[in-house]
Amino acid sequence: MYFEIILTMEKRIHQSKIWAIMEQTDGRGKPVPFSFQYAKMDGTLKTYENAVLSSIFSKGTTVNIITEGNSKPHTFRKILIVRFNKNKVYI
Repeated sequence: MYFEIILTMEKRIHQSKIWAIMEQTDGRGKPVPFSFQYAKMDGTLKTYENAVLSSIFSKGTTVNIITEGNSKPHTFRKILIVRFNKNKVYI
């Protein structure tokens, strides 16, 4: 009996490339929204849609992001962002 295994390749993005995408602005200078999935400390995954970058620390381990429905930024550890714009993040 012959079995054919079909593997679906997920789109991936290297972690170093997502920071430049987060910093993008539109023609009026407003930040371009993005989505991301974050691994919380309790092991669950939380998905955020329509988020915008507040600030980034290139030598640090965190990034400040304003999530949908909030006016103040939240701090996220860079290493715990596991998906960005539906692409799987790899290191």
